Amino acid sequence: MSVIVLPIESVYSQLSESLSSNSSVLLQAPPGAGKSTWLPLQLMLSGQFKKIVMLEPRRLAARNIANFLAQQLGEQVGEQIGLRIKQEAKVSSRTRLEIVTEGVLTRIIQQDPELDGIDLIIFDEFHERSLQADTALALSLESQSALRDDLKILVMSATLDSERYQQFLQCPLISSEGRSYPVEEMYVPLRSEREWLAAIPSVIHKAIEEQSGSILVFLPGQKEINFVAQNLGELGDNIDVVSLFGEQNKQQQQAAIAPAPQGKRKVVLTTNVAETSLTIEGVRVVIDCGKKRAAVYNLNTGVSELQTQSISKASAVQRAGRAGRIEPGVVYRLGEKTQFDRRIAHDLPQIKTSDISALMLEAKVWGAEVSALPLLDQPSPAQQEQATQLLQMLEVLDANGKLTPLGAQIHSFGTEPRHAHMILKAQQLEVDIPDITALACALVSLWEEGKQHNPDVVIALSAMLSRPTSSFKQAYQHWCKRLKIAKPAELPISAVPLLIALAYPDRIAKRRGQGFLMANGAGVKVNEQVWPVAEYLAIVSLGGEKGMQVFSATPLHIEELNAYLPYLISQQTVCEFDEKQLKFIHEDRERLGQITLSSKPSRAEIDTQARTQAWLSLIAKQGLSLFKSYGECEQLLTRLKLACKFYPDTFRDLSEHALIADLTWLYPYLEQVKQYDALTKLALKDALMSCLEWSQQQALEKLLPVKIQVPSGSNIKLTYQEEGPAKLSVRMQEVFGMLETPKLCEGRLPLLMELLSPAQRPLQLTQDLANFWGTSYKEVQKEMKGRYPKHFWPDDPANSVATNRVKSRM
Repeated sequence: MSVIVLPIESVYSQLSESLSSNSSVLLQAPPGAGKSTWLPLQLMLSGQFKKIVMLEPRRLAARNIANFLAQQLGEQVGEQIGLRIKQEAKVSSRTRLEIVTEGVLTRIIQQDPELDGIDLIIFDEFHERSLQADTALALSLESQSALRDDLKILVMSATLDSERYQQFLQCPLISSEGRSYPVEEMYVPLRSEREWLAAIPSVIHKAIEEQSGSILVFLPGQKEINFVAQNLGELGDNIDVVSLFGEQNKQQQQAAIAPAPQGKRKVVLTTNVAETSLTIEGVRVVIDCGKKRAAVYNLNTGVSELQTQSISKASAVQRAGRAGRIEPGVVYRLGEKTQFDRRIAHDLPQIKTSDISALMLEAKVWGAEVSALPLLDQPSPAQQEQATQLLQMLEVLDANGKLTPLGAQIHSFGTEPRHAHMILKAQQLEVDIPDITALACALVSLWEEGKQHNPDVVIALSAMLSRPTSSFKQAYQHWCKRLKIAKPAELPISAVPLLIALAYPDRIAKRRGQGFLMANGAGVKVNEQVWPVAEYLAIVSLGGEKGMQVFSATPLHIEELNAYLPYLISQQTVCEFDEKQLKFIHEDRERLGQITLSSKPSRAEIDTQARTQAWLSLIAKQGLSLFKSYGECEQLLTRLKLACKFYPDTFRDLSEHALIADLTWLYPYLEQVKQYDALTKLALKDALMSCLEWSQQQALEKLLPVKIQVPSGSNIKLTYQEEGPAKLSVRMQEVFGMLETPKLCEGRLPLLMELLSPAQRPLQLTQDLANFWGTSYKEVQKEMKGRYPKHFWPDDPANSVATNRVKSRM
């Protein structure tokens, strides 16, 4: 009888059978269960599958898992266990289990949609919900349904919204217990939330004193890691402090995760790179700051900004689990337990918070629209519109949204679309500007380096070229080798603005007032000390408050765009209304996105349709209050909204918001309007009533009348409100003989009667007239007889004749 070493073994038979009888399977297993190591190796050795591809979200985890599995077989990576990550591939004809990162898997599927020879794809740590993982899963499901009904998909994670995922995949769920030991939770209250980072060093000292074993400290990024390392003070000779983050090289990362030397302890300062699929030997204490650095897409600027955010409960559980991998452990969490309990259950998926241009490009190459892909979550229409505009500026899509030949080239280039566009266009400019391709390689290498010590890109690149870092030299050499060009002795540095314009056409900016206007329509701010006189900027990066601060850019001469990049500039005839001058502007403009480069009065006649569209744009911006008769129509608008509320099957939504969202009802009334004054005098009531058919107009008057006839014969105007009862203000004598309160909307809308004195002053509010006659009226009658003796105040108002006259004229 075999001994169960890992919990995943107890569900292996069930999992194997499920994979045999189902196209997809969902596996939920906590940290330490063996899902990332034992399971894929066992599936490979079982002979059930010819070749398995397993996706690991992080390069560090992918490399470590591949090395570990190869060691289990007594082999090197590249034999039965393969590894394929960015700029590193170790595979052979013997490879049966290939560990890949996200972009690699997407490329494999795009190059061979039938996935010839591959019969199982594993998605590990799928709860991280990166955009690339969602993309790869969508393409895998498409391939499975259309081309490979024998392809199996296994989605795995420690923390999943399992019911939702199971419903999406239409597959069985298999759950495994973890091998994790119990982890004690310790909460460290903070005097101020702002002081969380300053508190970390003292928490580390506290943990060292109270606990044994090595310590894993989760921090948002390198900046915080450096701060803590510099402020730890003396820890003792038996404690080593090391850092672990994604941008380190392979040797630095391996040193960080290696066991502490005999007789020593380690304090590992890390980002969420250590959150999943990674075991650091000797760690039994976790200190969790509860923060992470995440890219959040700013729809206004078109920039993904790195923001420090609170992590979800699921991420906190993952982090704490690192402490219980080898023995009982402890997690110190910053803040009160009540704060922890208020966290969201799961992190928002990247597809909801990111630039989706890469996803849209993959969809176009695949031959589908994003909305047609089987995605667990769909991006918003605003995200899709922004991505379309960017891909059109990068010449990936044409005006009709179709993939261009250059777009196909950019995709096959296998790198960031912006960088690919810049390099491919640089190659075309090589004849005019020698060595501009090498300059493009240097720029990409600078951006990949991620560190720029001067906001001006030209100065920063020149400094890097004169004193290059090892990683910059390695990247520069890689790009030159890939493009088969030699590194020239001197680069055409003056062409840097052109290259930035090729990579970031949406961020070309023109000075406007105290700031700049970008081609994508967003306003941004600059450090005037850096670019005091620049009229145009080629911007690379932005951030800060609302993502509006320019971090990296260089001045641009717009004449160069006309000479070398004319495709960026369009000619437009514009017809719009100037709200300040209250007149039409009809111009021929030269534009770069939302930037007007030059303009002149147009000689063409103003087109009626263009003028009408300009009026509609003005109305959409200013609202219906632009019309002088708006005040007279407010009650009509309220009645229309109430009609839709109480009779949605009879009346469509005619609220002011809905009317402005779709102004087609105003078209016929605007065609002959040529002046602003005539526009403001438009008969708004007639236009609004035209939204209703004749039968609806009749129903509106019956259900929600403008006036109501009272027993005296007077027609009294009603006042409606969107919430609450309608109101009828009427002199009390005019409703003598009325036995009950009138009904509106067949009794669905209450009516509040405001009964007035002969001088039109309020005497009583009631929604039950019959009850008022029998109760409170006596008090009112007594007072009114003394104040208005010439008026009729009967003892039995419910059965008396109504009047609008004094007693002598009745």
